[in-house]
This record gives sequence, C-alpha cells and structure tokens, in this order.
Amino acid sequence: MSDPVQAQVEEGSSEAQGANAGQQTLTFDGRVYAMQSLPPEAINVLNDLIRSENELNEHRFRMRQLSAAQQSLTAALGQLIQSAGIEPMSDEGEFKPWLGDQSDSDVAKDAEAA
Repeated sequence: MSDPVQAQVEEGSSEAQGANAGQQTLTFDGRVYAMQSLPPEAINVLNDLIRSENELNEHRFRMRQLSAAQQSLTAALGQLIQSAGIEPMSDEGEFKPWLGDQSDSDVAKDAEAA
C-alpha cells in the first residue's frame, strides 16, 4: 500500500515573516512552495490528490463500520441459534449430507469385501 499523501496546504499566519504573511503555501516532500507560484496543472493535480485522500479516508471509515456491523450480526446469529435450541448436525461442526439408506451402503461394503 502506498504512503499517505505527503502534501499539506497551509494558510500563512500573521506571525509569518515578510511576504509570506497571509499567503497560502504547499508543503511537499519537506519543501514549502507558494500556492500562487504553482502552474494551473499542478493546482489541478493537487486538488485531485486532496480529493482522492478524502475519498480514501471515507472508504476506511466505511470499512470500519461494515466490520463492526458484521461482528454484531455474527453475534446476533449465534444468539438466535442458541436461543432456538438448534443442535449442530455433527460434532465436527461440518455438514454431513444424507447419503440415502444406510442398509444399501452396508450391502455395497459387504460386496466389496467379498
């Protein structure tokens, strides 16, 4: 998985020195750039980068919600089965299909042994 977005846009504070006061800046890879000096294509790419990071965060949040819902539903299913008094079909916890009349299979086994 890739690293989180390494760009940060900031509004210059009144305490900033000289010409940078009140100016928006972009911190990218540890370097600070004036937003007004970026070419329009760079601004578009930056906007896309910010949108994609926001969407990724929304998807992470949704995944956490779905995981919690799945855990809750699993617990509810277990409680419903337990309260209904339903017993598992086998001791191993796996489904064993009905193979028909067992007397037929005993006859087949006897024929194979002979």
